[in-house]
Amino acid sequence: MLKAILHSFPIRLLQVHIKHNPFLLLYWLLLFSVVNGSFGEALGIPYLFLDPVYLDQVNFLGFMILGATLCGFAMAFNITGYILDSFRFKFLGKLSRPFTHYCLNNAIIPLAFLIFHAVRTYHFQTKVELNSVGHALEAIGGLLMGYVIMLTIFFFYFFITNRDENKQLARRKKRRERLLKQGKNPFDKKAQKERGRAFKKLRKLQRNEQQVGHYINLRLRVLPTTTEKADRLAILRVFMQNQRNAILIQLTILAVIFVLGAFQSTSVFQIPAAASMVVLLTVMVMITGALSFSLRSWLLTGGLAIAMLVNLFFISGLLTYEYPAYGLDYLGERKAYNLQTIRENASDEKIEASKQHMLSILENWKAQTGEEKPVMCLVSVSGGGQRSALWSLNVLQHADSVAEHQLFEKTTLITGASGGLFGAAYYRDLYMEKLDRNAPERLRQLSNEVLNPVIFTLVVNDLLLKVKQFEYGGQVYKRERGYEFEEHMKENLGGLLDRPLSHYRQPEASGQIPMLLVSPTITNDGRKLYISPQPTAFFNLGLNESGNKVQGVDFGSFLAAQQADSLRFLTALRMSATFPYVTPTISLPTNPPVQIADAGISDNYGISDAMIYLRVFQDWITENTSRVVVLAIRDSEKEREIDQTGNVNLIGKFFSPIQGVYRSWDQIQSIKNDQRFDLIKALYGDHLQRVNFAYIATGNEEFRTRASLSWRLTEREKKDVLEAIHNDANQAALQQLKELLKPASQE
Repeated sequence: MLKAILHSFPIRLLQVHIKHNPFLLLYWLLLFSVVNGSFGEALGIPYLFLDPVYLDQVNFLGFMILGATLCGFAMAFNITGYILDSFRFKFLGKLSRPFTHYCLNNAIIPLAFLIFHAVRTYHFQTKVELNSVGHALEAIGGLLMGYVIMLTIFFFYFFITNRDENKQLARRKKRRERLLKQGKNPFDKKAQKERGRAFKKLRKLQRNEQQVGHYINLRLRVLPTTTEKADRLAILRVFMQNQRNAILIQLTILAVIFVLGAFQSTSVFQIPAAASMVVLLTVMVMITGALSFSLRSWLLTGGLAIAMLVNLFFISGLLTYEYPAYGLDYLGERKAYNLQTIRENASDEKIEASKQHMLSILENWKAQTGEEKPVMCLVSVSGGGQRSALWSLNVLQHADSVAEHQLFEKTTLITGASGGLFGAAYYRDLYMEKLDRNAPERLRQLSNEVLNPVIFTLVVNDLLLKVKQFEYGGQVYKRERGYEFEEHMKENLGGLLDRPLSHYRQPEASGQIPMLLVSPTITNDGRKLYISPQPTAFFNLGLNESGNKVQGVDFGSFLAAQQADSLRFLTALRMSATFPYVTPTISLPTNPPVQIADAGISDNYGISDAMIYLRVFQDWITENTSRVVVLAIRDSEKEREIDQTGNVNLIGKFFSPIQGVYRSWDQIQSIKNDQRFDLIKALYGDHLQRVNFAYIATGNEEFRTRASLSWRLTEREKKDVLEAIHNDANQAALQQLKELLKPASQE
């Protein structure tokens, strides 16, 4: 019995995949790892598969679409395997529906994954999201229905197109009779030559023929393989005809992806992010399968040659695309980016002019307060995707309440990075427009899903051809995933933040709203790019008063000729929140092109910029304010338990130096920020105070991890972020803030 099992068709297929097609198994391993939570959990990737969002809610349709795409991936796996290995199983050619039999016997891995996914979905929905059993079963039902519907479509096509050996023999007989009636020789030299090539190919393939004892038929019965003598040429044509059908299916899938690209901005077609990822994996399976079939034993060498050729195209600029900052002019003359222009941007004259301008803003702010020595507040928010955006907005709402809704009247500057700036900027726009900024509805709007259109556009548009265009600020740009991110964020926030940078100049200058500083990182040299409607040259030297090294670039001054004032504010915020691979890296109209990365690379908490501000304007601040309060909103604990690391495997040991630096980067920044704060604190004494708010996960027995670093949060993660304000440390911080923000007359 053991021998029969080992020589059965399903086990033989699995052995062939392991030996000849390990790349196919790697794709499945990736999916298993994601759904299990072993890969990408910190980024929230598993939740995209276990809790897919469609049309802004987790519903039956979302699971059904995911199930359909998973079936498409499984069929790509079957099609690729059939094209590569069907000739190894000659008995298949004598069966009716050869490809259908192949898929049925090749179902071990797809079926195991489907069951595993369903079990994990049930566990996640009931134990983590705390939904009812009925809700979990509905989700699994949607997953299975989508899978079955897509499977039915595929097999209906193959049912009406596939031929077996008998059909091929009958077809060949009719062809011969037709040629004889026409007075032609059916065995002419051309036909004989084709037969010779076919037999040569068949002999070559027979060298790798696999011996199979039993197979599972379409009635799910275990039958022995046939030993009858077969027409080898007819069987070869059966395989070739099935291969052509399989290739046609692959081309159809690619055509569907192109068609979907035309509807990338239509919400109905913006399938769940996990489904888009599966579509991308499906395309990768088809591409690698096509290369393997074409190159055979030359796969490694041919793959390297193709990679080198593609690299040459990138070097030549034929395949390079610069993702623009919307509003800037990329058609006119480009600004030179070199040491000379950087130093000119930080000249003494520009620094002094920016200081005087900022002093006038401070005077205007003081006049707005109506107090002789008002309390000044600086807000610093940390990066961290949507969790940080939601946490920052949540803290600001509570802080504003304890400040008797006067928080932003006392605030002069907002600094920070990534998602935190989105939350703070949204709150500032609500304040500027005199809308109800503390309504619970604001939290829901900011936490609405934005990832689906981004990943969908990446798959159907950015990786292929960017054909659609749009106009902004008098300039024309191609529509890509950065545009979809901004448009979806704009829709979620009711149109707020969708303004040119210059829109905020007058409200900031008059002291009506706090100044908000966007400071992404320039990857070319590690400097900061200071984006503001106000002159910010005084930031360029950082805390280095000697000016030996210019540490930043004033965006407005540097790119004035490239329409810096027209920069879309949503784009500026996205530049500060550049999430690798999800949102594209923006290039500025400079020579060489300046590449922009997340602000969190330099300072994920915004403390360093706030300290520069306090150092530069120390004299005015100490003379004109009663106190300075730095409101620091972090999306992580400042002091965390040290990770306990045991024995690691060889790969982990090899990458441990890099992983150690990455894991410690947050703490390195916290230590450096504390050092900067202590330096400035020494200058101010008790005049300077800091209040820290930190998101600390509460969790439950099944969910103890922090909300993921992603632009899509599950309902459980949202609840966890919002409940964090009620822990003892944050409640104490609220009480401390309330006391510190009291006017001097009330103390």
